[in-house]
Amino acid sequence: MTPEQEQLLTEMHMKHLEMLQGVIARMASNSANLKNYCMTISAAIIGLAAAINRPEILYYTSPLILIFGVLDGQYLRLERAFRDQFNSVRRAGIEEKPDFSISPSWTAGHGAISGFLSWSVWLLYLTLVVVFIVIAQLMN
Repeated sequence: MTPEQEQLLTEMHMKHLEMLQGVIARMASNSANLKNYCMTISAAIIGLAAAINRPEILYYTSPLILIFGVLDGQYLRLERAFRDQFNSVRRAGIEEKPDFSISPSWTAGHGAISGFLSWSVWLLYLTLVVVFIVIAQLMN
């Protein structure tokens, strides 16, 4: 292999890693945005329930919080799968020509609910549901 070909393969390998890193960053950003949206909506719902003195609104909107949790778990699950692909591309030899595939590596541990079972997801959303229930009880 000539030095020019080796340099080209190295650059292609780095570009592939940069593309994967961009996808991973987007997944992490979307997850953080979901948490922000959920907190904002939750604060607004608590304010609305208190303003009109209707605590049952908090019970009815608890499933909404869990839906945010499931979506956040899915983003985390995808992020983990893309991190696995990043690591496999990183470990591949530079002499291998990259195929530039951008698809998650679905390995063991990336089941349908694995993202939701992460402490960073369930702890936030289930705590928020508990807070809604406590506030509704205090409003009665």
